[in-house]
Amino acid sequence: MAEPMIPGIECLVDNRRITEIVTALRTIKDLKGLTEDEFAWLATHGTERLCNDGDLIFSQDTPPHHLMFILSGDVLVHRHSSSPVSVLIGQTGRITGKTPFSRIQAWNADGRSSGKTWILELHDSHFPELLNAIPSVTERIVRVLLDRNREYTRAEEQIGKLAALNKLAANLAHELNNPASAAKSASSHLLSTAESDREHIRYRLGIALGTDESLDAYLDWLSKLRSAVSLSRHTAWDGVPIGSSSLEDSLMDWLESRGVADAWKLAPLLAECNIPLSTLQELERLVPPHLLSLAISDVHVALTSYTAILSLTDAVDRIFRLVTAVKDYSYMDRQPIQDVNIAESLETVLKLFQPGLAGITVRRFYSPDVPLLTAFGSELNQVWAALIENSLDAMAGSGTLILSTRLQGRTILVEISDTGQGIATEHANRVFEPFFTTKPFGTGLGLGLDTVQRVIQKHFGAVAFDSQPNRTTFHVRLPLDHSEVY
Repeated sequence: MAEPMIPGIECLVDNRRITEIVTALRTIKDLKGLTEDEFAWLATHGTERLCNDGDLIFSQDTPPHHLMFILSGDVLVHRHSSSPVSVLIGQTGRITGKTPFSRIQAWNADGRSSGKTWILELHDSHFPELLNAIPSVTERIVRVLLDRNREYTRAEEQIGKLAALNKLAANLAHELNNPASAAKSASSHLLSTAESDREHIRYRLGIALGTDESLDAYLDWLSKLRSAVSLSRHTAWDGVPIGSSSLEDSLMDWLESRGVADAWKLAPLLAECNIPLSTLQELERLVPPHLLSLAISDVHVALTSYTAILSLTDAVDRIFRLVTAVKDYSYMDRQPIQDVNIAESLETVLKLFQPGLAGITVRRFYSPDVPLLTAFGSELNQVWAALIENSLDAMAGSGTLILSTRLQGRTILVEISDTGQGIATEHANRVFEPFFTTKPFGTGLGLGLDTVQRVIQKHFGAVAFDSQPNRTTFHVRLPLDHSEVY
């Protein structure tokens, strides 16, 4: 290649460059099939332009005059008027700019070079001659226009989806936060007032036990029981099985052998809270036999109200966590470009799939040296959501989901693996095609992985996968450097 030209300055193509330019033009899909003379015509009539990272290629509201062939590098487009979201429309091997049939009067966006960019520009004064010299250019340009229209339409759809999601998140936060706060306040009040409802039993039990030391020992035991109940419920929320029929049967037998009238009510409650038989045997050692029924009645009343209040509190907490997750997912009330913690964004998305994780083992491998990534946070969350959803579908309710992040040079590597059925060989080359899906009719549009690829490309990254039965891994690579263009 000849000596580098001054960035952004048009230079007439000379004969020494024709061969190299023709070679680069051959990589453009929409020019496939042109003859040697037709390629040479483009090379000799175009002007060459080299741009460095961040150089302005075209400016909003200025008139366009060139058809552009992107020989290498990318052009990042930023539309100020319609959206703050940047749309990557110009990549190596693409045609953009003004076309012979375009009625565009002014650029509707700014275009800047992402990295070093090599462009061949054809001035619109050559358009009549172009149509005569290359007859097939009409069909090719129409194809380019259709592709460009689809790209802008999809970009606008994504912007609309994000706006709708933000609105939904705002409404959800408003509608749920106030009643959830009231419910949480009520549960706290119930927890404090429930004690008074049991005072009459405590009073009778205290008189019967006769000493403060005996009563204190009982109350200490009851306090430990509550802590165990609370711990068992938190463990249950984490997906660990609770209770068992054998535990319930052993508790029932013990209670009935002690003459407890409501054993059939208390045993299931104790089993649900994973309270072992040894705990009741400890109670038996603390109180005289003739007071055991009275003590167990107190335990029954205490656990019934306490577990009900815990259920209410847990439900309210889950509402708060869900609202927070939705707000984090959509990056509500934040600028579209954020410093994103990739591990935290994966965890945020995972919370939205919590009900579907009942039979799934989640393994996490988050490297601590992964830095923050300047990125479109809500759109990256869409990527994780699509990949995790596909993994869960593939595992059909049972398997292992593996989430991994690590740094490779100046690139963040995110890997999402599952132990599902895998991607069939005959489908491997089509999974990123828009509207391609293997799901039953009506259950999927086939746009998930298409969206994944577009969002990752927008971040100058790459997505790939490898699949075999019982192991499918999607690899997402996000470069740190390119994210700082805007």
